[in-house]
Amino acid sequence: MEKQMHNTIHAGRTSTHLLIATLCAAIALLAGALTLDNARPAAAQTTPDCEAIDLGPLGSEDGLEASGSWTTEDCDSRFRIDSDAHTYRFEVTAPGRVRIELGSRDADSQLYLLTEDETRIADDDDGGAVVDSRIERDFVPGVYLIEATTVGGRARGPADFSLSIRYLSGCEPIDLGVLESGTDLTAEGTWSLDGCGSRIVSQHPGHNYTFTLPQDGRVLIDLTSEHGDPVLSLASPERGVIGANDDGGAGINSRIESYLPAGLYLIEATTYRERGLQPLSSDFELVVQLLDEEETQRGFNLKVEAVHAPDQVIAGEPFAIDYRVGNVGLGDLPDDGSYALAYARGGPRWVIDVEEELSASPERWQAGVSDHSDPVTASATSGGSGELQSFELTIRDPGPAWVFVGLLVFDADDEEIGFHGVWRDFMVVTGPTFDPVTISIDDTDYIVSAIPSEGVEPSDEDEEGVEEGAVIPEVTLADDPEAEIDPKIEARAIYIAAVQEYLLAGIFERPLIAALGEPGEAAGEPVSLDDLSRGTLLAEIGRLQAEALAASGLIEALGGDELFTAVPAEDVLLGSAQAAADSYAPLAAAWTALQARVAEGEGLTLEEALTVHMQLTYAEGVVSPAVTAGAIVEATRSAADGEPPAVAEWLTADLSARAGCGAGPAQLRAALAAADAADVAALLALDGELRFALPVYRYATNAALCAAYRASGTVSRFMDQLGIEDSAEHHRLIPPPPREPKAAPGPQRLRIIVQLAEDGRLEHAVEFADGETVVPRKRFLETDAEVDVWKISTLISRDDWPVGWIRARRLADGRVEIGFRDANGVAIAPDVRFVPADLREGEWMRSSEFVAPPQDGAGRPASGPDSEMADGPPRFPVTGGGG
Repeated sequence: MEKQMHNTIHAGRTSTHLLIATLCAAIALLAGALTLDNARPAAAQTTPDCEAIDLGPLGSEDGLEASGSWTTEDCDSRFRIDSDAHTYRFEVTAPGRVRIELGSRDADSQLYLLTEDETRIADDDDGGAVVDSRIERDFVPGVYLIEATTVGGRARGPADFSLSIRYLSGCEPIDLGVLESGTDLTAEGTWSLDGCGSRIVSQHPGHNYTFTLPQDGRVLIDLTSEHGDPVLSLASPERGVIGANDDGGAGINSRIESYLPAGLYLIEATTYRERGLQPLSSDFELVVQLLDEEETQRGFNLKVEAVHAPDQVIAGEPFAIDYRVGNVGLGDLPDDGSYALAYARGGPRWVIDVEEELSASPERWQAGVSDHSDPVTASATSGGSGELQSFELTIRDPGPAWVFVGLLVFDADDEEIGFHGVWRDFMVVTGPTFDPVTISIDDTDYIVSAIPSEGVEPSDEDEEGVEEGAVIPEVTLADDPEAEIDPKIEARAIYIAAVQEYLLAGIFERPLIAALGEPGEAAGEPVSLDDLSRGTLLAEIGRLQAEALAASGLIEALGGDELFTAVPAEDVLLGSAQAAADSYAPLAAAWTALQARVAEGEGLTLEEALTVHMQLTYAEGVVSPAVTAGAIVEATRSAADGEPPAVAEWLTADLSARAGCGAGPAQLRAALAAADAADVAALLALDGELRFALPVYRYATNAALCAAYRASGTVSRFMDQLGIEDSAEHHRLIPPPPREPKAAPGPQRLRIIVQLAEDGRLEHAVEFADGETVVPRKRFLETDAEVDVWKISTLISRDDWPVGWIRARRLADGRVEIGFRDANGVAIAPDVRFVPADLREGEWMRSSEFVAPPQDGAGRPASGPDSEMADGPPRFPVTGGGG
């Protein structure tokens, strides 16, 4: 199956224009080559004038050969820097397929083919074995030149080489005969490096075939290979190139199907041999058949009839793709083990989502039957059986993107018997987008927009440029678009606008909300949350779980002698689903009212935006799992045979995926504790029995717990997309964890350091015993400071705890005395503390070490009566806390 699904389009393949131009030229060369004699060997070029060595005419028997050495002192290459080169001349007297090979054991050879007047025709590096060179093409009569040189140049040293030129035999097209109804034309062969090369890309092995179509008809050509990557081309002398195909058949095989007029046709069967994507040798089979169109129409024909994907998605966010599949043929897909397989593939970086196999049956894939994954792709006659489910893809890079929805049909032997697919293009953007909208904050109107960029190339003014699809929200003052806006106000306006225009506007179309169905009649107030922190959501989940388990009456049954069955667990889920639906109704009513108010021109306030955001997270993370689990139970109970219907299986798979964060009983214990639930041990014991009895119960519980643990990341991603990841609104939704107070430090051992600045002032800092230096903001003793008057620095702290202040005073004898006042205001005089009057500029000196005791109590430290020093720019990096 993996091979059948492999449909990779290899980068760098031959363009259609090159194929057309080259293949048309090849058609004119279908005649065989004439035989030439008189081939002769030649010596290497050693003459100082660098003239070409004449090899003479090319013969059909032995060809032409030459050998020699690159000595590092030969003629210069015309094309490669500092490389030896030898030039040879030869003559082609009859048209034909010619191969030129240049090999060397010690060098990386490079071939250049030129006309007699030295016009460059072709070149090759590594087209032969290992790093040898090879040029293969159809030649017309004339004189040609070959330059034999190296890739590594003279720096790699001398090396010997050998050159050969010869006609290739067996490359002429093989005639398959006349194509008649009921009789297929077939051929088998092997692609190898030694065989003929493709006339389109000669490095790829190729074989050519002809067939005659006696009358007009629809022709099907299949080229298959177990190990190769087949590529087909079809041409005729009258019409030129008709078509080419790569991967149009089963797996990566090739297929051409076309209505053709009577005539002679040429097929090239080649393989894509690049970057080690296939072995050097691989077998292939070619089959040409004439189709009976009426018989084909009477068979089955499964197609992807419709695809619905968003026109725009956000990078990194999953999105749904819906589709419709129908049998437009006149016959049924045989109920003999045949089946269909749908898949969605997106790019530019390939991602894929694959459906389950859907086998043919009396109710499925009959003639005229179609099915859809969602009503958005429904037709007047298609059914919604629930067997086709929406695909989900995630594209992570902004810019233009695409999605392909394909349908493969297989017989009972897993052989492909049908294929169809549909492409859709869309744009991937970096965040929510919306047109300009007016947001009012504190009675001031702001215009907010979020428009995706069309891309800006890097330039001298903007070295990075702007990638296509990048969304950078903009905020302007309504009355003065040029006015500068406080960044905090700007972030608030962006957040309110994004919630209003993106979250609220499309809230009922979000997949998890839409799946909740039509809300019932609202009773009571909508849920109210303080924030979206893990603790808040866990407390709400714990409360709901405790209520559901307590209301079930099953706790008392734990002490009984009967085993638990799935039925009690299903009843618990149905009760939880009803409670969740009841809590959703007032939420939906509140959102509907806000949508109506916005439609009338009244925007959201900040508090309303925060509330909508929190309510939406609660509905998708807590309400949705419970309602989904209830729907699974109801669908399963309603099944006549007791087997879960397809819709229940898909919902279960989805719920299981949402529960995949690793949450379990330990996280439920935390939720129950956060809710202050009574008798947690009994609740957990009952939860364990229900988890064992019914997997859906486990999925629903764990999915809600996972939502609580993921909420912080989801909110942060949303804020990051808006460019307001560190805003006050972000912190309202996800409050930062409280900072743990650091332990009070003990006594600090330190020294005072001092230097004479360029302006004559003395600069002070402290150096702790561990080497950390702290530079206070005010630390300069002025040159005219009053004698015997102490000056004090700003507060020095460490790990947010005050240590003290540097103090200094000028003395009458020209010296300076330095000291310290600890965090309690007590003066400390180091033993070594006098700065000489003749201190040299820029020379740091330090006092003796002293001990500063910690602050007593928690009050504000007192600095004492000293006046402050002057401040100034630091002269070395600040590595600690200096006030």
